[in-house]
Amino acid sequence: MFVCAWLTVMYIFFYNEETLVKKAPHAWLINHVFRKPPPECLFPRTDPFDPSLDDVVRTFPPLDCSNQTANIVYLEKYVLYVNYTKLPLVLSAGQIFSHCWYKEIIRQKDWDTRFNFSWTSENFTKSIALPAWNEHIVSECFDANKTVLSRSYFHLIRKKPDIEKEQHHKYLDHVRVNSPLETLSFFIIGIDGMSKQNFERAMPKTRNFLIDKMGAIELYKYNKLAFETFPNVLALLTGHTPEEFYRDWKYNRTGYVDQINDAFLWTEARKLGYRTAMMLDAQSITAFHYQKKGFNERPVHYYQRETVLASTRDKLMRGEESNCLGDVPEVTVVHEPWLQIARTFGKDRTTPFFAYSFAVGITHDESDLASKGDEAYHKFLHDLVATDSLNNTVIVWFSDHGPRFGPIRETYHGRIETSTPYIFFVFPPWFKRKYPHLMKTLEINRNRLSSHFDLHETLRDLMYMRKGQRPKGTVKERAISLFREIPRERTCAQAGIPGEFCVCGRFYEPKLTQATYYMLALTLLEKMNSFVGFATTKPVITDSGSIIQSTSGDQQLLKNHPMSSNNGGESPTEFQISGIAMNKNSSESYGDSGAHASSRTLPPAGELRKLCAHLNLHKVESVYQITNDQLQSLKVKTYRVTIRTMPGSGLFEGLVNYDEASGSAQVMGDVVRINMYRGQADCVVDPWLRQFCFCLK
Repeated sequence: MFVCAWLTVMYIFFYNEETLVKKAPHAWLINHVFRKPPPECLFPRTDPFDPSLDDVVRTFPPLDCSNQTANIVYLEKYVLYVNYTKLPLVLSAGQIFSHCWYKEIIRQKDWDTRFNFSWTSENFTKSIALPAWNEHIVSECFDANKTVLSRSYFHLIRKKPDIEKEQHHKYLDHVRVNSPLETLSFFIIGIDGMSKQNFERAMPKTRNFLIDKMGAIELYKYNKLAFETFPNVLALLTGHTPEEFYRDWKYNRTGYVDQINDAFLWTEARKLGYRTAMMLDAQSITAFHYQKKGFNERPVHYYQRETVLASTRDKLMRGEESNCLGDVPEVTVVHEPWLQIARTFGKDRTTPFFAYSFAVGITHDESDLASKGDEAYHKFLHDLVATDSLNNTVIVWFSDHGPRFGPIRETYHGRIETSTPYIFFVFPPWFKRKYPHLMKTLEINRNRLSSHFDLHETLRDLMYMRKGQRPKGTVKERAISLFREIPRERTCAQAGIPGEFCVCGRFYEPKLTQATYYMLALTLLEKMNSFVGFATTKPVITDSGSIIQSTSGDQQLLKNHPMSSNNGGESPTEFQISGIAMNKNSSESYGDSGAHASSRTLPPAGELRKLCAHLNLHKVESVYQITNDQLQSLKVKTYRVTIRTMPGSGLFEGLVNYDEASGSAQVMGDVVRINMYRGQADCVVDPWLRQFCFCLK
């Protein structure tokens, strides 16, 4: 009796499901009331402080620049002052301070790597006011014998009348045409090669200040898109992959980045009336300058390039610690213009700015070194808040990817951390109160699979800030604003995340025959050798269990390897990482992500064979099988394979699909080198090919 009454109530309550309920009320109740939630991508619960990392993770003391040449000139309200308390630090016995002057640093026309000193000021011994047209300057101080004692570099942010007039008209047009609910400014601040785990481990003061003092919101399932910086930040700033630019824009990847500058968010912001700025701390290894020409024309209104070039080449002020510029951390020098931008434009909603910076200096070669910068970054955030100019500003604090090299990368934790960069959002307090529905959606999406593509859409959403409800995202969309609910069941493939970088899945140490185990390794090796022009014969397991494979001759290494007898013994070790990427309609566990080689014009095979050694298998470091809760009916099995090769002791990792029915295997997506190869591949120019080449000469 009770059950019948309850069914009747449920029928009336869900009357809008009229047809389904009338035909099958019991089925409706099972499917819509008691149904299981859709399978979702589950990131691993990795502990940043796991004791197993003690041998591969190091902590460094704060960056100490006190032993470097002292900066004896400082800037305050666009006036240069001589700091007499520091003069004794640069004067030797018998030296007498004479005077200082400053010079203007000018970018050479049509070059992003050259500069000149075009103008020198009058001498000063106490202070000198800077005229409004100065932007990039270096001060020099001398003793009585005209010996340089110290230099200091400054990038000045001031309102420029012509830019202000132009941007004001564009802003009024933006308000008239797009009717944005709000006008928000943006600081997009990135640090190279930092996983969210390493950020917690190495920079606790900075992270805690973001969360506790600035109210930052962290995303927990943010997955990188590619191995290196350029494609990751390109997705963030343009919403596209390099391959799409090569194909659709005919982008020459070794030329000027101006070819695609119209696609960048700063260009869109400029059209909406924003002041735009970019700060990069390196001369040649930035995303836009490594194996590229940078920008022919200034890409933004305020571009810090001149001061970076000049200061990088200054042997006096660089000294022994490359992360210092004199006795000041380089981080402090690079981000000083951000404080100026906040004070100059931040308090007025009608003067919005879009500012992007990315720092590689401390963390590029070794992610552990991030601990050296914790104090400097914490101070920068403290000083930024102290400007009291952030009431209309959104801060995005992000990284491009996790560690690519180093001892940690060879561990299980490192395989996860390399794909999990951090990302935090800081919103003005009033924004959270005024738009609780947006904050609620963002809170939901903290635990949904997301990437740099989604960040791009989020920034555009905030830039235009249109009225009306935002519809839920769908699995058919590669990029979804974080103010639209991301589907719980979203896979990496649907989010545009290549399988080789996806951390949604379970990793097992599989039970494999010796032949299968080494066939996977040799398949990866053959693929790598093919990139530098060696013929490929894919290994195949015959009915008798032997391997047919003709080119590498590495089968002699298979007999006595300690992991060659995984066809029995202990049960698999399971690592809970569910939700691997693929297309639901695919019969393979991973679709080809469009490996770099497919989109490039490579040198002739014969030429490369003359330059590069044939790589041989030295050791199979690990083989993990990957399974997936989201996709159960897979016709092939997928393995993450890591091998070491000779010559060069290269460590490589890739995904290999194995078809048990045919006994054949295929490499899917990119193969990546996960240890350093500096000095081994100088005979090859192509940045992607270099990782596979050990130069013969």
